[in-house]
Amino acid sequence: MEKQDIVKLSKQLLSQPVPGIYFLYGGEEFLKRRFLSDLRKTVVPDDVADLNYAVVSGPDQADKVLEIAYTLPQFSDSRMIVWYNSGFPLPQQRYKKKIEDTVDTVKDFPYLYLMIYATEDEFDPLGKDGRAALQRPELRTLGFEKLPPERVLGWVRRHFEAEKLEISEDDARYLIGRAGTGMTELSSSIEKLCAYAAEKGAGSVGRADIDELVAQKLEFSAFFISDNIRSRDPSALLAYVRDAKSRAEKPQVILGTMISEAEKLYRIKLAQKNGMNYQSAAKQLGLNEYVVKLAFRSVSEVPEKRVQRFLDACSEADKKLKTSSSDAWGTLIQLVCSI
Repeated sequence: MEKQDIVKLSKQLLSQPVPGIYFLYGGEEFLKRRFLSDLRKTVVPDDVADLNYAVVSGPDQADKVLEIAYTLPQFSDSRMIVWYNSGFPLPQQRYKKKIEDTVDTVKDFPYLYLMIYATEDEFDPLGKDGRAALQRPELRTLGFEKLPPERVLGWVRRHFEAEKLEISEDDARYLIGRAGTGMTELSSSIEKLCAYAAEKGAGSVGRADIDELVAQKLEFSAFFISDNIRSRDPSALLAYVRDAKSRAEKPQVILGTMISEAEKLYRIKLAQKNGMNYQSAAKQLGLNEYVVKLAFRSVSEVPEKRVQRFLDACSEADKKLKTSSSDAWGTLIQLVCSI
């Protein structure tokens, strides 16, 4: 099969979107998330997204997908469903028939974008079943593989150029070496560096800035939660949860961190609502000024009720983990999808 240039293909699909069933796979989560976000904004505008955009997770959600799909779009020409952890299109006997029936039913719905999302560890495009799945005629398959190093380097430098900031090729390579080649981590690092340069009135970013701001591993933060809520895209949070699971961390600890940062975000939102600037908010809340500045910018686009809704969902998840023997990681994933 001819290898796709996924960046070019994504741009083509966004310029002329066509309803159907899309299967997104591959190891570059950033590109997948960006495509999902851009497509959602193109086919389901922000002002009607609450009515026409839905996220589900799990192979047992076929009935839910069908129920949502049968509901005609409201004040929009399109409806979009993102389905994580579905198990489709590979065989999974317990759910196979119901999933197949659902996909077969909705494949020709003229208003529906069904986005089936698979992480790198959920789908192997080189295996026998994977190769067969990619030939299915009802699927629009998009393989978001990690970009080669030179393309990542060019992508990093273009980001700084767009902000009218200079960075040498050597320093851009140093940034990649420090933050890693994952575009999610790089994007967050670039945003921090650009904000820091703007604050200093600098026209360039150098190695000293990178050393000061970019750790080997980025930390979970209120800004991280805010950015995921703002974009209505839980995939970065899902990646965070899955990474924590792979490191054998305790789900209760991860949830505690989420609750702490979500509460911090809510306090920042209230300070912003009350007309405070980020400097005053940081002083009153006893938080790092730079952290508050990042969160201020992101949370300005998030309604207060959506932050409160996520906090409420955190509380419910906390009760579940304390009072039942249910799958703790499954509870966390459901929480993340609720954003």
